[in-house]
Amino acid sequence: MNVAAFAERIPFRGASPFASLGAAAQAALMRSASVRVLAPNEFIYMQDDEASHLCFVRSGHIRLSYLLEDGSPVLFGILPPGDSFGELGVFEGGSYHDMATTVGNASIFRVPVAAFRALEPAHPELTLALARTIARRYRAYIALTRSLGLKTLNGRLSQAVLRLADDLDARATYLGREVPAVGGFVTQSDLGLMARGARSNVNRALKAWERDGLIAIQERALLILNRKRLEALSLEEGL
Repeated sequence: MNVAAFAERIPFRGASPFASLGAAAQAALMRSASVRVLAPNEFIYMQDDEASHLCFVRSGHIRLSYLLEDGSPVLFGILPPGDSFGELGVFEGGSYHDMATTVGNASIFRVPVAAFRALEPAHPELTLALARTIARRYRAYIALTRSLGLKTLNGRLSQAVLRLADDLDARATYLGREVPAVGGFVTQSDLGLMARGARSNVNRALKAWERDGLIAIQERALLILNRKRLEALSLEEGL
């Protein structure tokens, strides 16, 4: 379902380079956007599809994944409201380099590539925001590549959990203190795809971390109680 978005403001996330756009550029981008409402586990685009839109998460969460050369999938990240995706294909004018699907019910803002390009001469800050977003995504890709090279599941899984906690930027209260949280919409299968591990092995690792006081599970959310200990699981391997 597509709905005109003229009366809405794109809720850029504070960490997004698009959040620093001036009011005129934001308004112009908003006028070019439409809203798409999506069902759970719905494909937004597939890897190698023609890049037709620059997208922003309006509500819900979006999974970004890609297929390796051997055909195995890797979950790259889960985006909260206000984040953008599909940038590299838009920048290059070619195809999408990843695959985007919904986690649960979600909605997105979509700006057609042609409309975005038409806005750039009058609002060059759009081009800069797009380039900065790609640079940010590239740094995250390098970090993921390095973490996937770790030998142990504990090391890879700890990096995946910490990366998700930083990206989602959510907090929960545990025994009177606020701690980073990964929401219950992130499944153990998701963590397995991020850390190259079977779901059963991820489950065992999380239970061991819970016994050791590194994490807690509260209303299906994963709470990080001891970040330094989790970081040490990968640092021990020389990351």
